[in-house]
Amino acid sequence: MGGLRHGRRAAIVVCVPQIPLIIEADPDDPGCATIMADGTVAGRPYRFIVDTGAARTQLEADEYTSALKAAPDESSSGAFASHADPVITVTDVAVGPLRAATLDVTRVSPIPPQPRNLLGLDVLRRYRCLFRLQAAVLDADAPANHQAGRDLRTDSRGHVYMDVSWPGVTAQACWDTGAGITIVNRDFRLAHPRLFEEAGTATGTDGTGATLETPLVLMAEAVIGGRSFGRHQAAVVDLSQPTAPSSCPWT
Repeated sequence: MGGLRHGRRAAIVVCVPQIPLIIEADPDDPGCATIMADGTVAGRPYRFIVDTGAARTQLEADEYTSALKAAPDESSSGAFASHADPVITVTDVAVGPLRAATLDVTRVSPIPPQPRNLLGLDVLRRYRCLFRLQAAVLDADAPANHQAGRDLRTDSRGHVYMDVSWPGVTAQACWDTGAGITIVNRDFRLAHPRLFEEAGTATGTDGTGATLETPLVLMAEAVIGGRSFGRHQAAVVDLSQPTAPSSCPWT
């Protein structure tokens, strides 16, 4: 007969919904990558950059989004520039288990071949998300399934901050999955030259579509969130400018 053997306990297996991630290496720098996921808006397919650095979800202007009534423009900032884009209300946003019945998003002009559909914190912060990038998977618990875990340091818009430390030096960094490369504040790099080694220059593109030639450095091994990370490449940007994003990656 079926059933449990005497003295053995039944195991409860909780399956966490998973979202397959599309991770595309930068053709000009294989050490950098874009993290994306497929979803739908009002039943239409969209591919999103999964962006913990974006407070608001944004969609490119297309046949569907262009037909929606727009509210007054909302200003947003990238690493190099600021821009104002109209806000529209879309319905039935779905990326795996991540759902929003209605959502106010910014509508932006396409800039081929740069992808500009972003899944932002207005959706992501409703869930407990575990990014397993090596496995190309995002585990996403529904809000009701949240369990006790590590408290996150966040600002009013949900950006997540953590300490980055070297011997005798600590910095504050923003966890930004939409950034293809680590960004270091120019003032921090100048104040701590021993932590960085010059590595040439590269042309970067920020979230507004603005491009700029930026210095590259190799950043010394650091401890981030209690884990050690080997030295890796970063771009140096002047984040003291008025156009710099309010959530500065390095301070």
